[in-house]
Amino acid sequence: MLILLLLGVAAKLALGVLGAVRGIPASRLVYGLTAILCALAGMLAIAALATGGGWHRLSLPLGLPGLDANFRLDALSAWFLLTASIGGAAAAIYALGYVAHLAEPRRALPFFPVFLAAMDLVLIADDAFVFLFAWEAMAVASWLLVLINHREAGNAVAARLYFIMAMAGTACLLLAFGLLAGTEGAYHFDAWRGRQRDAWQAGLVVVLALIGAGSKAGLFPLHAWLPLAHPAAPSHVSALMSGVMTKVALYGLARVLFEFVGPLDWGWG
Repeated sequence: MLILLLLGVAAKLALGVLGAVRGIPASRLVYGLTAILCALAGMLAIAALATGGGWHRLSLPLGLPGLDANFRLDALSAWFLLTASIGGAAAAIYALGYVAHLAEPRRALPFFPVFLAAMDLVLIADDAFVFLFAWEAMAVASWLLVLINHREAGNAVAARLYFIMAMAGTACLLLAFGLLAGTEGAYHFDAWRGRQRDAWQAGLVVVLALIGAGSKAGLFPLHAWLPLAHPAAPSHVSALMSGVMTKVALYGLARVLFEFVGPLDWGWG
């Protein structure tokens, strides 16, 4: 199942490359195939949930030298993958007619499927490297999509603020993951699950995760970028940012708080 999901991610990345090739009428092809790939990913997520949400694991010799890239699909990631797939398919179908009204419709074409592919990778990542790589790819792709209409008043400022907030959030997640990895430098999520932590360390991870993932989710008071960036992006991109990206951020927050930090002190709420 994970192999099929990763093949879907690779296909979306290939569509991004196709969308960057000038001189071919690829708009309908890219958005149409993206919608189909999202629908297939959603079907895989439903299949995972229907079978009880059991774990599916896969390691590939990719990424950092000497380390594998690890992926896992469980009930939590499958549920959010279903949400992302529904939103992605709907936005892609809408884009088939909508982009014709844009002044430069091809500008979003390379980054739209890449944005979706990065969010899929965040949801199935099972180590710190893959997660942060996909998280950063998601941030950069969405920033470039916000910049599409950069000639309109205020859009460049909105994109700049979004980029600053996104990079600051990633830095906080990087620090949180460093604390979770500990002095052993364990980067695989399995090494973080069920581990007892000192209260100060757990509290610091919670704060860093709230800032890092919460800023991407638009949680108050870290939402300053949201009312500026979402209107600046084209409608089909804004729909993805509102309906999917913020939910992927909540997935990251839930994964850290309820699985990696350990038993929570509910008084923190």
